[in-house]
Amino acid sequence: MKRYACFFIATILITSACSRSRTMQKTETIMGTEVTITVVSRTSEEGEAAIDAAMAEVRRFDGMMSLYKDTSELTRVNLAAGKNPVKVSPEMIEVVEAAGRVSDITNGAFDVSIGPLVVLWQMRLKEGKVPTDKELANIRPFINYKNIVIDKKASTLFLRRPGMILDLGGCAKGYAADKTKEVLKKRGVGNGIVALAGDIRVMGRRPDGTSWKIGVQHPRESDKTLAVLEFADKSISTSGDYERFQIVKNKRYHHILDPRTGRPSEGVISVTVVGDSGALVDPLTTALFIVGVDKGMKIVKDLGCEAIFEDAGGRIIMTDGIKKR
Repeated sequence: MKRYACFFIATILITSACSRSRTMQKTETIMGTEVTITVVSRTSEEGEAAIDAAMAEVRRFDGMMSLYKDTSELTRVNLAAGKNPVKVSPEMIEVVEAAGRVSDITNGAFDVSIGPLVVLWQMRLKEGKVPTDKELANIRPFINYKNIVIDKKASTLFLRRPGMILDLGGCAKGYAADKTKEVLKKRGVGNGIVALAGDIRVMGRRPDGTSWKIGVQHPRESDKTLAVLEFADKSISTSGDYERFQIVKNKRYHHILDPRTGRPSEGVISVTVVGDSGALVDPLTTALFIVGVDKGMKIVKDLGCEAIFEDAGGRIIMTDGIKKR
């Protein structure tokens, strides 16, 4: 899901290094997006080693959860749909379980089995068309997260129906950011930022003791920020319709699809969610984008998260915790 839309934080504002620490940053293209890791370390050597280990962790998850790698665990699960369970890593089980919880909370607004629908839209938009009602109706039986069988004891995943396709693009990056943070901490880094496109894990504080400042891009004016957030030790995720879209017969079609209708969702153009876990806020932003402001605000408050929405009319709605920051 999230792989097919552009979700990113526009600006990371970082103070210069103080006399006893160094702020170091490196960017690579992994998981189909730019991955930027920033650390505050005591020495250049320590910082470089920590960043290299963190990047290796992101590459490990890419090799495991990529929809486009023939050797990935996700590809093996999809190829075995309707045939047999597939042995996978414990991390794969955790990601799919976390996604399922968000699916339950949002009544299926988020669904990792959306793969066939994504493929259909990609094909038709490439042709300058949109799927027909009949095509969408034919795809619908393949999309149902409740047809994903998780066996934690055996560490297997099984897709009940042939033709099902799991797409972890809407949840893998947030989970990977969480795990990458753990790698940095084991390397002695307690302050920094892990940014996988629009999924960001903030660790500790800047060298001067202040909170990191994260700018959220304005969804319609690329040279402006919608908000600048200040948080410590939080996960921040943004979903928007403003980067990958296509105009067909004078109508704009973005790539955040509602699995319940089979079509791009309407009513919201940007959502940012802040919480304690990337594995939660990553899929949650996509789900809230789809369910809209009213239902979305209730879900956010029930989960103890913070959020900022911009609807199609340009109205900006935010939780009290965002207003304070």
